[in-house]
Amino acid sequence: MKNKNYVWEFTNQRKLNKKEFLRYFEKKVFATIRKYKMFGDGKSRKIFLKKCSGLNFNVLKYVLGKKFDVEVVAGSKGFSCYDLSDVAEMIFLDILKGKFNNAKFRLENLKAPLCRLLDREVELYAQLVGIKGNLRKKDVGIEKFFGKFKSKNPDLEQNVVKAFEPLF
Repeated sequence: MKNKNYVWEFTNQRKLNKKEFLRYFEKKVFATIRKYKMFGDGKSRKIFLKKCSGLNFNVLKYVLGKKFDVEVVAGSKGFSCYDLSDVAEMIFLDILKGKFNNAKFRLENLKAPLCRLLDREVELYAQLVGIKGNLRKKDVGIEKFFGKFKSKNPDLEQNVVKAFEPLF
């Protein structure tokens, strides 16, 4: 018997309950780490996480802490906390400003463990497991612009990022 208390629905109408969503989210984080070979030799059980503030950092630290020793570091040595929504917004802003070289730099941020998850997914995960933190400040103009298209294209952020990946 399936639980009808769904917490998440994909654009293909597939629905997940709380347990399924938590498993999906964590699996996606760890699959991203494997896909991009973020460990180098793969033998280390220690993960370095860039010090930042906000909900993404708290969620990422929590999820990674389930399987690894997490050490918070300053500078560029550790994983970033960017998620897919962050990257899509940064790419779009740079393109609007005519800074196409920055778009290439932004795509490098796709090698972050949350880079295949949307803000909404990170926020829901945090809510379900009781993690607190500040939401990132979004560019109001971009959010308003994206909002006009999301009703017809709910996967807009994924599509923005996917459109630029092959170019670099």
